Amino acid sequence: MIPPSGTFDYLVIVPEARSEGGFECRAETRGPVVCKGSNLADARLVGISPQVRVTDAGPPSNPGLRPPWSLRKRSRITLVATAQDQASGAEASFYIDKTLTDCAKAGDQMHLSRDAGCGLGFSLIRGGKLVAAAGALTAVPLGNGVEVRIPRDLISTAESVFQKRDPDFEFIEQPVEIKIEGLRERYGRSASRSAQNPLTDAFISFRGIAIVGDYRVIVRHGPFNDEDGPSESVSICDKQTITHAAGEFAAMLLDGPKALSMSRWPEERH
Repeated sequence: MIPPSGTFDYLVIVPEARSEGGFECRAETRGPVVCKGSNLADARLVGISPQVRVTDAGPPSNPGLRPPWSLRKRSRITLVATAQDQASGAEASFYIDKTLTDCAKAGDQMHLSRDAGCGLGFSLIRGGKLVAAAGALTAVPLGNGVEVRIPRDLISTAESVFQKRDPDFEFIEQPVEIKIEGLRERYGRSASRSAQNPLTDAFISFRGIAIVGDYRVIVRHGPFNDEDGPSESVSICDKQTITHAAGEFAAMLLDGPKALSMSRWPEERH
């Protein structure tokens, strides 16, 4: 786990002015930062209100990637600290599938987060409704009627069953629970519901794909118990706007310890 100074939780309001391939504006930390007199607690990775640049990054250069991933276009999201005060780093950047940033419209809310497990999360919300989200989705807002959580109450109950035979048993990977208002089809089969059931339908999976209402849900993996293991890797995207490949590639790009590039302040700052 990393301290708050290595995390961020930014809100970006997409501006009217757009350049080819992206835009630039200021971000604000979502919610107040209460100062406690500690650099580790009071700072954020690139400060309280960094400059955000979204630029065209082209397809990935990784020779190990094969189609369709090697052909996907990316956007680079760069966060630049505007002051050294409360900023542990000078700059940070990561990539996401370009489709997710191209569909952003002026006034949309774009949320960018890095949680205490180093998980990167991205979401795009329009008028309170989720358009697209990828990465560590427990770290970002998801709009009305969409919820992602780790069902630790159920995990604990399930582990206790196995611990009757092996007291040290625990799940190495934890499942992800997604709730979205609307009917569900998983792998092409409709999930019927009785009139007594609420409109929110839970989809719990270690890995899987589901069509839930207006959304395509892809769970690449859940969080791992290993202290250095990655957070969950999930995408939830409007199925009419974002293709399966774009949603999955976006989550892939945000996953793992090398997803974020950082530039520290010069040593003389200290």
